[in-house]
Amino acid sequence: MDKHLGIIYSDIKEIAHEISNISNKLSGSTIVITGPNGLLASYIVDTIAYLNSEKILEKPCKVIGLQRSEIDKNSRLGHLLKRKDIKLIQHDVIEPYKFAEKIDYIIHSAGRSAPATFQSDPLGTIDVNVKGVRWLLDFAKENPVKSFLYMSSGETYGNPTPENIPTPETYAGNVSTFAPRACYTESKRLSETLCNVYFQQYQIPVKIARPFIVYGPGLPITDRRVMADFMRLGIEGKPIEMLSEGLDKRSYCYILDATVLFFNMLLSDYNGEAFNVANDTEEISIRDLAENIHNICGIKSPVTVKKTEDTKFISDAPKRVLPDISKAKKLLGYKPEIGIREGLKRTIEWNRAFFKK
Repeated sequence: MDKHLGIIYSDIKEIAHEISNISNKLSGSTIVITGPNGLLASYIVDTIAYLNSEKILEKPCKVIGLQRSEIDKNSRLGHLLKRKDIKLIQHDVIEPYKFAEKIDYIIHSAGRSAPATFQSDPLGTIDVNVKGVRWLLDFAKENPVKSFLYMSSGETYGNPTPENIPTPETYAGNVSTFAPRACYTESKRLSETLCNVYFQQYQIPVKIARPFIVYGPGLPITDRRVMADFMRLGIEGKPIEMLSEGLDKRSYCYILDATVLFFNMLLSDYNGEAFNVANDTEEISIRDLAENIHNICGIKSPVTVKKTEDTKFISDAPKRVLPDISKAKKLLGYKPEIGIREGLKRTIEWNRAFFKK
């Protein structure tokens, strides 16, 4: 097994163990996953492939993945292309897709979450969120499913006021429709509203996940988000130059922990509910993140601040991101285990192996 797959495989085995009490609900079912090659969905697909291969399920679960770009042998899920239980289809999810078989579960994970990406195509960002979720909800209305999981975002809260940190699911948000990130944030908020309307009017068994800065193997150093940029510099042996003093604080959630919660949400009866997906045990500054990466990559030079004229990605970013995950802990038994240093080591190791394959 290639090294980059071995790193993921060790995570997948742990996920399968953590969901062993519920995973057989997927037995013999068919699940549609949009954006399967992305960070969040790829771990879900790999987990189902593992459950099938190891015969943990009584009957195999079939995956139908709809991905806008072509998935080839060099893609994140390239190792699954020849499997009969995993069907990866090139299709832009802003348009409906006609399924030939009965669908039991839907996970809508497709989207553009990197600021550099959604800033370059704001209308495309809106369409994949709003149009994508709308036709899938319509499909579920006409073709009843067991469960529908919508991958929203912790960014729907905007920049929480101090008294709303840690931020619970009941917080209505502090956002601007004119902010640089609004195309992403507001379309996610509207998509959540659509999910709630379809739940209320048509009893679609929808759950809303609000991930907060989930990272791990599958987050490439080419992603252009802050963590990816920092890791790229670290892997190249270059000192990190930040675009600010790095005082803003974040809580980072490793993909293994997030995936366990995604499965628990999907296979639960908490329809019409939203859950924060995060790790609240380690809140660190962006500068601390940079210094951790320096340490892991063995870079002796200090982290520095680079002067820049482009501040639009910084000006409307939240100053502090710390979600309240007590709801997921209480209702779904959620307990994040992987700390930031261990998570970064695995992610950096995966990137080194993936881009050398």
